[in-house]
Amino acid sequence: MAARREIVLARVFFSDSSESKVRPCVVLSNDHYHSDGFLLVAAITTNLDDYCIPISEKDANCLLDKNSSVRFDGVIKLPARQAIKGIGRVSPEFYSQLVDKIVSMLK
Repeated sequence: MAARREIVLARVFFSDSSESKVRPCVVLSNDHYHSDGFLLVAAITTNLDDYCIPISEKDANCLLDKNSSVRFDGVIKLPARQAIKGIGRVSPEFYSQLVDKIVSMLK
């Protein structure tokens, strides 16, 4: 099972269709939540906008596209079986920054 701060390759369905794409995602949720068979994730993308945080080599211990960023405006609930494999982890500092951005949208 994936752990908080882990970067996983996961099958993510687009919100406007039944099509899916395998993309890297940062696991946000904790082990207690995972015990129900689900993960909360934030998708990693190469489309930078106001609702993304750039992610670099210092933020993650795996190779990502040099123009990657993490979306914080669309937390995704996935069945854990859609997480194909772990490929790395984000730093505690990056994880905190990501959570702060999510929370700031809710205030």
